[in-house]
Amino acid sequence: MMDNINGNMYQKNTSKAFQIESTNDLIKIGLLLLLGFFAVVLRSRVNIPLKIPGHHGFEFMLLFMAGKSLSRQRYAMSISSIGASASAFLPLFHFGNAFMPFTLLLPGIIGDLIINKTGKHNLLYIAIAGGLAYSSIPLTRQIIMMVTGIPFGSLLTGLLYPFALHFIFGALGSAAGAGIFGRFAK
Repeated sequence: MMDNINGNMYQKNTSKAFQIESTNDLIKIGLLLLLGFFAVVLRSRVNIPLKIPGHHGFEFMLLFMAGKSLSRQRYAMSISSIGASASAFLPLFHFGNAFMPFTLLLPGIIGDLIINKTGKHNLLYIAIAGGLAYSSIPLTRQIIMMVTGIPFGSLLTGLLYPFALHFIFGALGSAAGAGIFGRFAK
């Protein structure tokens, strides 16, 4: 480094927002992306015949919260959401919904924003954050339906019922993920 006019060295100035410090960090990011992929695999392949909207929110948010609890990455849920969103483009899942990658991207981002703001150690906040994050799916679908006219079956009778169920399953999955995997993070 060059000396300034006083003869002192310049202070090193780097951003810590999303700095990757080692190969180990890249492996952790890869695992978080795979966690998102696995959430989509479960959603696609595990056929639980409950016939109610949002029931996959439990396992989806449980996996996302497991990644957040076990990782030191501040945006772990967002990274997992990117993995889920990217995997939804794969034709092997046959979602039949061109907007699925976008709707799967939002829960992780919203969950991270809320949890990072409120603190991830309070189980009630984590449950509320997970519920709000996962309930972004019917809200997004409602907007898509209003703009494009493409119908979503669960929203044809209204938004309240799907929103409430997505919230409940997302909250339960997030609380379970934090409760189970938060013990291992200590």
